[in-house]
Amino acid sequence: MNKISGNIVFEDKVFSGSIKFDNKISIISTEKNKKYSNFIIPGFIDLHCHGGNGFDVMEGIEAIINLSNYHLLNGTTTLYPTTVTASLLDTKFALKGLNEHLKLNSNNTNIEGIHLEGPFINPDKLGAQPPFTQLPNFEFVKILMDEAPIKIMTIAPEIQNVLDFLEFLTRNKIKPQIGHTLADFDCCNLAIKKGVESFTHLYNAMSGFDHRNPGAVASAFSNLEHSEIICDLIHVHKDMIKLAFNNISKLYVITDCISAAGMPDGKYKIGSNEIYKKDGVVKLNENTLGGSILTMNKAFKNLLEIGFSINDAVRMTSTNAAKYLSRNDIGRLSEGCIANFLVIDTNFDLVNVFLNGKKVL
Repeated sequence: MNKISGNIVFEDKVFSGSIKFDNKISIISTEKNKKYSNFIIPGFIDLHCHGGNGFDVMEGIEAIINLSNYHLLNGTTTLYPTTVTASLLDTKFALKGLNEHLKLNSNNTNIEGIHLEGPFINPDKLGAQPPFTQLPNFEFVKILMDEAPIKIMTIAPEIQNVLDFLEFLTRNKIKPQIGHTLADFDCCNLAIKKGVESFTHLYNAMSGFDHRNPGAVASAFSNLEHSEIICDLIHVHKDMIKLAFNNISKLYVITDCISAAGMPDGKYKIGSNEIYKKDGVVKLNENTLGGSILTMNKAFKNLLEIGFSINDAVRMTSTNAAKYLSRNDIGRLSEGCIANFLVIDTNFDLVNVFLNGKKVL
């Protein structure tokens, strides 16, 4: 039995205490009159990540393993590697053999699911996505399910045949999300009635927030408990993050990170598109952001810097995403939960990472 002590961030409070654990948390105890210089928080959960440390999801299983390890060392103990809009052949290559890998390495990886971002999105709202959109295709998803655990899929609800496709996804326990869309308010509302529970990178690559023509964001604010949001303070202004937090009760942070993270300035790829990193910003062209170089530990610190409490920052980087996944065993520090947690210092810098009870940093 292992033991670690510190200031434990638990739901709405912070207390001095200790955690006893193996692969799961066994006992959490309070320690009165103890003062610690560290905090213990749940491991981060990132449900939308394209790359990192020079590796891109679309390069295949070895790249996925390497980028996932990079994010693990930055505190992400649950990761959903995310594809981009591409052909079936290229997407299958990217994911080939991942199911088998996860069966053999289930206790030593932070990969728990795959997020398909496209290809069933609006070709007029691509953002940095490559131009390989297509209409919904049941067989496309079925083939990929044989290769990898497909758990989330970003779609545009206004394209042809989407409503039947939404029902197909939910039957197969794949969460559909609205993104890369020009759908109006009513169209988004209808998709939500058909099973959509979250939006992909809220505000970005979707119809605007206008008082005479309410679009996707207004639909999210009106209907949903969950939504992704990028908190690099480049994609979304800090006050718009706070506005989303006030309207979506279980808002959760994602990185939308690409291969340029952890690398010097220069030219990189997101799928087949070339993007350019300069001075901490990644762009496809002068007018279009090309993903982020965000890690979840940096997102956590950003939330604190713009005024969120440590409890709210934990919820937004871990607990709320776990709730979206209907998982009670991750995203919080509680007896019986998987021992995925982090130790951070008083400057909120990462000190240690524990995955399934094993210290990996």
